[in-house]
Amino acid sequence: MEELKVSVGDDLKAEAMAIAERLRQADGPAPEATGGGSRQRALPEELRAQFVRYRTLLIQRGIFDPMLLRFDTASAAQASNGEIAEELTKLAATL
Repeated sequence: MEELKVSVGDDLKAEAMAIAERLRQADGPAPEATGGGSRQRALPEELRAQFVRYRTLLIQRGIFDPMLLRFDTASAAQASNGEIAEELTKLAATL
């Protein structure tokens, strides 16, 4: 898997904002309508993988956001693309 290479600061913010914008533009069913995980959201595979890599990078840096886990969790209600985008935007503002 390709490693996401960003540094703390502007690059990390920019990546969050770019992913958030792409999620907002994604047209697909709400997670509760699909009964599936992140692969059933009609997102391009590249965007889904980019988000998962970014979230992993955040966790590795000690930044944990439970809302971001709701992108593809099976143990809680999944968040919509819009909810994830909004959370990424809030997170970017704090970086």
